[in-house]
Amino acid sequence: MKTLFRLLIVTAAALSAASCAPRQAAVTPRPAAVQPPIVQPQVAAAARPLMAPLSSAKLAALHANEMGRIPILMYHAINGPSFHGRKYDPNGLNIASATFRKHLDLMYAAHWYPVNMRDVLTAHIDIPAGKTPVVITFDDARGTQFRYLRDGTIDPNCALGILEAFHKSHDDWPLRATFYVLPKSAWNPAPFWQPGTETKKLRYLASEGFEIANHTTTHRLMGRLPAAQLDWEMAECQRYVADRVPGVVMDTMALPGGDAPKNHALWPRLLNGRLGNIVYHNRCILMAWGGPSRAWSDKKFDPDRVTRIGCGPGWVERALAQMSQGKIHEYISDGNPDTVAIPRAEAKNVNSKRLDGARLVVYDTGRPAKTKVLAAKKMASHT
Repeated sequence: MKTLFRLLIVTAAALSAASCAPRQAAVTPRPAAVQPPIVQPQVAAAARPLMAPLSSAKLAALHANEMGRIPILMYHAINGPSFHGRKYDPNGLNIASATFRKHLDLMYAAHWYPVNMRDVLTAHIDIPAGKTPVVITFDDARGTQFRYLRDGTIDPNCALGILEAFHKSHDDWPLRATFYVLPKSAWNPAPFWQPGTETKKLRYLASEGFEIANHTTTHRLMGRLPAAQLDWEMAECQRYVADRVPGVVMDTMALPGGDAPKNHALWPRLLNGRLGNIVYHNRCILMAWGGPSRAWSDKKFDPDRVTRIGCGPGWVERALAQMSQGKIHEYISDGNPDTVAIPRAEAKNVNSKRLDGARLVVYDTGRPAKTKVLAAKKMASHT
């Protein structure tokens, strides 16, 4: 992204509040309103030279806001079989291949940029300037997510085939997504539903940079499961995948059906535990639905309740429109993984304990600009 590095020594300054602007057309702020960005140094020094923060004018032109909301999309089946006489599910649990392709076009037009789930659990999100990170998640390891044809090639109409084709035609769109898998058991078929290929598929996903993560062992709702059962649900899934993908890192989990233990005292069992020689550690718990997620350094970010956007009819389009129009303030990167750049109005929302050694840069937005209407908004209006 940026290739020039230099050390920057800065002094701490106080934070004050002002207005926050959504992603807009680039404008030059009024000279009287422009102040040097406030840069708060962190005690924990990085092992490498730090990148210098951008000027207030450049940050304002980008509308950088690394305290904005992050879209985490929840997919299940892509062009799966009919269920109870209905081809596509109104809750987005089964969508058409064409719909998924359209979603990718919309995301790209809206300057979203794919990352894995673990990549947003840090203040050092590393994406190009002006981009919004998006996490594409797939639950259940369903057959339509990753399918081989008879000749051994990947089905171009399965989720993975669509992602790879999109990457081939858009080389600035990385191959990133997170697969919340279920192991083969008495309750579930082999991952991705082609017995005998599960190990090959899991290793392929890991080798291509995708994230493999924990969706429990049986997919049972967890609301009333006892502690021992919760431990087993997490550990057995971890064991199954680790046996097939040596060295795999599984450190996030998604709740089946979004159903968490009713007893909140049991929630830590989903994050850390041991069963025999199997040790698991998850940094966050993903819910089902709930809207865009707060950023890692936001005071209100809760790793136990990370929300997602479902993919029912019009849901992704609505989220795209709300974020592009500024109705929901989206995360917009300054392109510098060493800083957390925010408009002054966001300063009150920062959790300084989650800056992870990054430097907090607070800038003035200057004269408010008219909201930039993205191509994604126009595309969404025709859905």
